[in-house]
Amino acid sequence: MGADGDPVATKTRKALAILGYVSRISDLSASREAVADLLWSSAAGHKGMQSLRQALKQLKTAEKTAGLDVVKSEGGHIHIAAGSLPTDLVHLLEHLNASDSPDFEAARALWRGDYLAGFEDIDPVFTDWLLIERQRIRDEVIDATLKHLSGAIVAAATPGAEAAAHFLLHMDPAFEPAHRALIRIYLNRGQPERAEQQLRACERELKELDGVPEQETRDLLRILSENDNKPSSSMDSGLDKSVGRDGRKVSVSFQFGNGVGNDSVRLPSVSVIAGREETKKHLDGLHLEEEITAGLSAYRAFDLYQSEYFGSEEGPSLSMLQSDELGSYLLRFQHNERSGNVSIQFEDRNDGRIVFSEIVDPGKWDSIQVAASQIVNRIHLYSQVKLRRPNNNTVYGKWCQAENFMIEFNQRSDAKALELLSEIERQHSAFSMIYSARALIALKNLVYYAARDDAASLSIDEIRMLTERAVSLDAWQPINQRAHGWALIHAGMPDQASRAFLQAGRLNSVDPINMMSVAEGLAFSGNVGQALEYAENAMKIFSSVPRMFYEYYSHVYFAAEDYENANRMIERAAYNNLTGLTVRVAALIGGGREREAVDLLRRTRDTYGNKYLEDGTDRFMDRLNFFWEPKTRANYEKGVQMVKRFLLGDPTSVS
Repeated sequence: MGADGDPVATKTRKALAILGYVSRISDLSASREAVADLLWSSAAGHKGMQSLRQALKQLKTAEKTAGLDVVKSEGGHIHIAAGSLPTDLVHLLEHLNASDSPDFEAARALWRGDYLAGFEDIDPVFTDWLLIERQRIRDEVIDATLKHLSGAIVAAATPGAEAAAHFLLHMDPAFEPAHRALIRIYLNRGQPERAEQQLRACERELKELDGVPEQETRDLLRILSENDNKPSSSMDSGLDKSVGRDGRKVSVSFQFGNGVGNDSVRLPSVSVIAGREETKKHLDGLHLEEEITAGLSAYRAFDLYQSEYFGSEEGPSLSMLQSDELGSYLLRFQHNERSGNVSIQFEDRNDGRIVFSEIVDPGKWDSIQVAASQIVNRIHLYSQVKLRRPNNNTVYGKWCQAENFMIEFNQRSDAKALELLSEIERQHSAFSMIYSARALIALKNLVYYAARDDAASLSIDEIRMLTERAVSLDAWQPINQRAHGWALIHAGMPDQASRAFLQAGRLNSVDPINMMSVAEGLAFSGNVGQALEYAENAMKIFSSVPRMFYEYYSHVYFAAEDYENANRMIERAAYNNLTGLTVRVAALIGGGREREAVDLLRRTRDTYGNKYLEDGTDRFMDRLNFFWEPKTRANYEKGVQMVKRFLLGDPTSVS
């Protein structure tokens, strides 16, 4: 770090690797030959030493810029003066030797992942050393933390013990002893519902690694059932509401069966007929075909069939299927070897109509992925529009209708969506998206609507239970992971939220709505670099950008402290809500344009009068800041407070 606190770069990673290596040796000293052999193992002796000298010069240049004098090279050795290089690891271990929750929070901020991440490929010999050293560091940190999770401390259920367990899960979300400690802590506090949540979280994390909980962990389920003396009842909104939210216990019953029969939910079918000539195919055309097929699969909205399974001459039947409520389609590819173009034809088997037929030149698109995304989304939209008709009574058809109501983003439409979700649950209670959709509606009611709808009102804990149930039923459904991420954001758990959003992004990278929601969630989580990347990719694959998504993009730019673009995006959004007004005011303040922010508020008042004022506006403003990175949160809060003073206080006090 320089004197101004900014990082100081070196020309090569190997220069920094010298520092990382020597700092981990007990006497802070290593021979020049050992370092050269470690980092330039394939170079002849004199060339390795020459490269080492150049790297040391780079280090000295960086030290001079930073105003430090740390690395010494003399007597054939490289050494670091004791106490001259305080490291994050030293500070982290100091925090872990304490036992208070704030110390573990500080430790969380210091643990940023594996030691020297990104240095694995600089030399094979160095890689061997690095992997061993990383494990040593992890073991050292874990051992220091486990001292705070002894049987007596866990039995006392102290805040420090809980914080210690959460720190271990921050390091490794699948670290089973930490899950067990939290389950026991919650049981000892008389919170069986939280213990059950933690048990499901443990199962979910291990499932991602193709593992299952150990017997010791599974035995806790028996303890949970012994502590649960409540009679079971049918689920309403995914929760057993035999008890209320007035301080009494809420019981959650996780159901993993299909509820009605054993059949899975049927989806629209798409039969893919690929042009499989024996001659060599243009690679871009083949890539495009594969990306389109993968994109359709990512939506989890189709039953896909490949023509090869029907035999070389048969192929899928070309007859019409007029009685298929869900829809049945043919997707044909033909590759032109001479031009490299791909002919794509999409046909509706219900009426024999060619929905679209086009010739795609992969070279005229920004990327193969963008071209594929446009075609995938065209197919998806066509099939969804048909299913949104009210006369479609299939489970998936009702889901499409409910989802369409949710997009309208108002309480009346949400109420209609909830009715449809209840109908779906009666038909097929294991349809996972019922619970993520209910959670998203409840979040809108809790966070975005100033006047709450009691029928959709749930607490953050109840919302998290719904999303956890959705993920436990289907962890590969993007909306389930996304809803879980939003629940975690509003529960004040940004690190876990970021993981859920990233998983949602990995599951479907062709749906621009999914990508933009992931981008906004990552921005609120503090993962700004990936938020910008997801937002940029989403904008590339939108055929037409809905105005509301400019508001989401403004949040991403705000998190990146790019206040000019944040303002530009929110202006494009043509917002008419408090959220949009607040981000614009906050961005103006962040850009040093406070006077413009005041003028904007005055114009808003003159134009709209009391439009923004409803019962509960003051409570609404108090829960409007979703950013969790401290600096960004503080900057946004300035906008919240200015809007709040202007709308609810004395406007003359805002100047």
